Amino acid sequence: MTYVRCPEHYLFRYKLGIKRNPRKALKHGLALHETLAYHFDQKKKDGKGLKIGEAKEFFVDVFGNALEDYRVEVEAVRPYLTREYLSKERKVDVGELIDLGMRGLEVYYKKLNRFISPDLIEEAFNFPVTTGIEAVGKIDLTDKKGVIHELKTTRRSPNMQDIRSDPQLAIYQIGYKEITGHAPKALSKDYIVLSKNDSKIVRFRVVRPFVDKRTVLKNIMTVMEAAKRNIFYCLHPAESWMCSKEWCGYYKLHQELKKTGLQDFMKKYSKRR
Repeated sequence: MTYVRCPEHYLFRYKLGIKRNPRKALKHGLALHETLAYHFDQKKKDGKGLKIGEAKEFFVDVFGNALEDYRVEVEAVRPYLTREYLSKERKVDVGELIDLGMRGLEVYYKKLNRFISPDLIEEAFNFPVTTGIEAVGKIDLTDKKGVIHELKTTRRSPNMQDIRSDPQLAIYQIGYKEITGHAPKALSKDYIVLSKNDSKIVRFRVVRPFVDKRTVLKNIMTVMEAAKRNIFYCLHPAESWMCSKEWCGYYKLHQELKKTGLQDFMKKYSKRR
């Protein structure tokens, strides 16, 4: 999925081992994810899970630890980060993120929690793609009705979309069948829309994705073959926000790659691994 979003990010992160750009917002989302994963693990055991107050306390602790990791990570990759990126990160208010997390948990408990009886939680899967290549991953959550739930957090209400074309959900569907021996009943993207005044739950649900197993395997093999042949190009338009100095933690590396060329760039950064 990283290669699909930006092949050069795949080069930096996976081929050269340069760590992903740290963001407070990412740590925030991961803390919410970890909180709900722990809650559902407990709920599977005792039928109740964490109370809302306990979930909030757990979230604050996890987020606090994540911020400590964030500070270490920023120092480790600071040479690659632009002033604009660092300025944007400094302006992110941790107190506001905590408040948003609290409201997100409240709306999740109120609107969705009671309808989910957890079955698989952070369940690992693997399946062969072709000789020498295996797909591995984890399914966030499934319920006892056989529905796969993928949790997302966002600050903007997502538009209606056809998630049946989402390759990640298609991979989860294959993984679920490898684990259980049968296909899931449905797949659901559960969004917590975080807002100061109106946090809410938005869900998109389908019975099955359009992308079938053969297409998934073909796409994985295509990506791996491209990576093997050192085919890495950032195809976003120049004005894309994803490639701006404020948002792209790899901005300096993108520019250096364009200036020096792939061969010299690879020589320089392969020595640092």
